Amino acid sequence: MGDDALHELDPAALEAAELVLDDLFAEARTAAPMALPPALERAILSDAQAMQAAILQRSVPVGDLAAEPADMRDRIFAGLRDLLAGLGGWPALGGLSVAGAAGLWIGLAPPSFLPDPVSLAGLEMSEDALPDDSYDLAMVLSEEME
Repeated sequence: MGDDALHELDPAALEAAELVLDDLFAEARTAAPMALPPALERAILSDAQAMQAAILQRSVPVGDLAAEPADMRDRIFAGLRDLLAGLGGWPALGGLSVAGAAGLWIGLAPPSFLPDPVSLAGLEMSEDALPDDSYDLAMVLSEEME
């Protein structure tokens, strides 16, 4: 029963199978949800409470959030710590910096199989492309876009 069994099904059999499947889905949608076993519910709630307690132990208490840091350096470092935590920590910051450096490198020195972005924009980078005294920069750019 490999690929041959799939080719032997006629369209009427497939349509009948779809109707049976639709009936099963309709029955599942109208059926009342099963109750969660009490032991599983207790385990989930206790795990959630333990996780919340661990998060609260690591974070700053709510009363200290309104307190003003002693000096500017503390505020800057607190902001940087929040930014670092929001990005995902040091591993994420390392990945972000490597991706940024790779993007800069590829943008400044694109490989030979990538088109040059300056030529795609239709700009001509030569000394007489932007004369110093006869044209306004906005005029030159508007002529280039036409």
